[in-house]
Amino acid sequence: MTSVIVKANVNIALIKYWGKRDETLFLPTKSSLSITLDGLGTTMTLSKSSEDSLKIDKQTITDEKAEKVLRFISLVRSLYGISDHVAIDSQSTVPVGAGLASSASAFSALAIGLNALFSLNLSPREVAMLARRGSGSACRSILGGFVLWNKGILDDGSDSDAVQLFPETWWASLRVMVVSISTKEKIVSSRQGMQETQKTSPLYAAWVASDEPLLPKMQVAIERKEFLTLGMLTEQSCFGMHATMLTTNPPLLYWLSETVEVLNSIFAARATGLPCFATIDAGPNVKILVEQQHVPALQALLHNHHYTICSLGEGAQVL
Repeated sequence: MTSVIVKANVNIALIKYWGKRDETLFLPTKSSLSITLDGLGTTMTLSKSSEDSLKIDKQTITDEKAEKVLRFISLVRSLYGISDHVAIDSQSTVPVGAGLASSASAFSALAIGLNALFSLNLSPREVAMLARRGSGSACRSILGGFVLWNKGILDDGSDSDAVQLFPETWWASLRVMVVSISTKEKIVSSRQGMQETQKTSPLYAAWVASDEPLLPKMQVAIERKEFLTLGMLTEQSCFGMHATMLTTNPPLLYWLSETVEVLNSIFAARATGLPCFATIDAGPNVKILVEQQHVPALQALLHNHHYTICSLGEGAQVL
């Protein structure tokens, strides 16, 4: 095989990941739980070549983003005794570095693509653990539906894996409205933001201790399809994480005024009986959890904003 085409969707964490216990192996301080989304992600062609190269949306990339990708390819070469180089041509339906999980879909696609291109014969669990070495949350995009990323306790990271809890077909009425506030690349990257938060936020340890017990509650809510519980737990994890960012020195505020505007609209709508809940990653863009029957009401509420409505999506796949 000289080339392969792969696709991976983004994922959005309901129970958040923010911070690592090992920066080299990308091991998280706590476990997290996400949903893989349909319609937002990365399609990537990988070809054996005389040198490593990266194109994103037809543009040759040579900056820090390219360095991260090329380091990952070098890591795979060293782990599996590969001598070939790889040319990557990537197309994305999500902006890079805007808090919309572009790195998760990209490194998920890259990991499954390298596995196919070089016939590594890795299991889905092994591919997920490999993707984690490029971007922590990428391990969750290897799988579809509801995915748990186990933090693990071993120093070598061999127990920090991703597990599908429920497939994408489990909750057919669940939707995520992704409200695009800004597509600009953020000034402080997630990796840098995590490091600063862990070092300086007085709330960080308390958040980790209080957030992880939400996981079993969330799993029960998903199993029983209890939307209100799912939404409340999602917001608790999200705003707890952002509280640690705001108490970082200097403070990390990824939100814009429009972010707060959308949040206030969601809170006001919920007060009038419209069941919808918000979550935000390290960026200004808001993701709204809602069930299908309430989507039209939410669309009317947010008619002045640009948004994409997503169902639950499949895991990464070779096309």
